[in-house]
Amino acid sequence: MSKSASNISLSFIAKVAIICNGFYLLSLMVMTVSWFKIPELISNFIAVLGLEMAPGVNIAFVLAWIWVKLAKKENYVENWKTILIVLMLSIQVGSLFL
Repeated sequence: MSKSASNISLSFIAKVAIICNGFYLLSLMVMTVSWFKIPELISNFIAVLGLEMAPGVNIAFVLAWIWVKLAKKENYVENWKTILIVLMLSIQVGSLFL
């Protein structure tokens, strides 16, 4: 039972998306909570990973996940990762309208 390259890359994209989503939540906390102060260099790093990379990685994961489902290939990504990424993508899309 060998894993195909698309499933391995889907698992990798899921891991990167979860890391970027953590930085997205941290960057929201830096922007909204007044008592949470960190150095500017670290704040910029968090903002790049969170605010800029997270939506793109989430969209890439969702598109790759839909492709795997439509191609009826085996999915090697845990359900909780998929649910978390879709939930974070919906939060990011919702925050655009607030």
